[in-house]
Amino acid sequence: MKSLCLPPTRIARVSLVLCLLASIAPFSTHAGATQTATGTMTWTTLGTAAGPSLYAERSQPANLLSVDRRHWLVDCGDGALERLAALRLRAADVDTLFVTHLHMDHIGGLQALIGLRWMQNAQKPLIIYGPPGTDAVVQGLLQAMKPVARIELGHSHQRSPDDLVRVITIEGGSDLNVDGVRVRAAQNSHFDDTPGHPADNGTQSLAYRFDYNGASIGVTGDTGPSDAVAQLEHGVDLLVSEVIDVDGVVADLARAMPNMKGPMKDALIAHLRTQHLTPEAAGQLASTAGVHRLVFTHLGIVGPTDASAAKLVSEAHTTFSGDIYVAHDLDQF
Repeated sequence: MKSLCLPPTRIARVSLVLCLLASIAPFSTHAGATQTATGTMTWTTLGTAAGPSLYAERSQPANLLSVDRRHWLVDCGDGALERLAALRLRAADVDTLFVTHLHMDHIGGLQALIGLRWMQNAQKPLIIYGPPGTDAVVQGLLQAMKPVARIELGHSHQRSPDDLVRVITIEGGSDLNVDGVRVRAAQNSHFDDTPGHPADNGTQSLAYRFDYNGASIGVTGDTGPSDAVAQLEHGVDLLVSEVIDVDGVVADLARAMPNMKGPMKDALIAHLRTQHLTPEAAGQLASTAGVHRLVFTHLGIVGPTDASAAKLVSEAHTTFSGDIYVAHDLDQF
């Protein structure tokens, strides 16, 4: 099927819905909660920025996976709850979170999610799936909430915030059934000291794959080139990938940090090139995996999204011949 000429539409724009299991096309609903028909999955890019830089138009990394009107988050960067509000969803409407890794730009909104679910009297615990170390992060956040809990428990709240959170630690190779959705994880290369040699830092950086009712969505998380990710995402209908314009980001950093020279600059450039995906590298990963459609988020770019979109797509098309979209916050697929 040929790609649509229109870019993914956004909230309050014309709705475009193409319900094909074998070819997931971009669409949007009118401003309101994502509506997912029975037997389908919808992916919404809530926050498309590559942290830690802040942008008015791009929130920190977060995604909404809606499965038969159940709402799950994949990462929860700062601003995620405001983006949920744009969809008329409350924190209490989310009961599952998948964390790709423990960098702050991916978990900066986690305390707000836990705290507001508690204040909104969520009926179900929040189940958090994440790499080793996620439990320590969550326990620290719950500890920080105890002064607030002491204020509130004598009034409208009868349950402790601790009662509304459960952490399940997963690692590369995990293969789970979560409410009928097959969820698999692979350790990617974001924390590699050198290619193929993960750092001994007590945790992992994960890519995920979600399969349901014959449809599949994969998310790379933050990663460099990775055979493990390509194997995990083989044949997915939609691959959601990070991307970085290394030259643009390095030039911007040089302007912001003029004293960054020599070994420090070389080490940073090496990190950006090996632990993140250039458009060409992302396209090669998608081509190797044989995916049907590629969506760029976690945008390591400078300036407005639309100013870089054509360049990102053009460079990725040198290694991948399929459909490519550069996501904005609140784009829905």
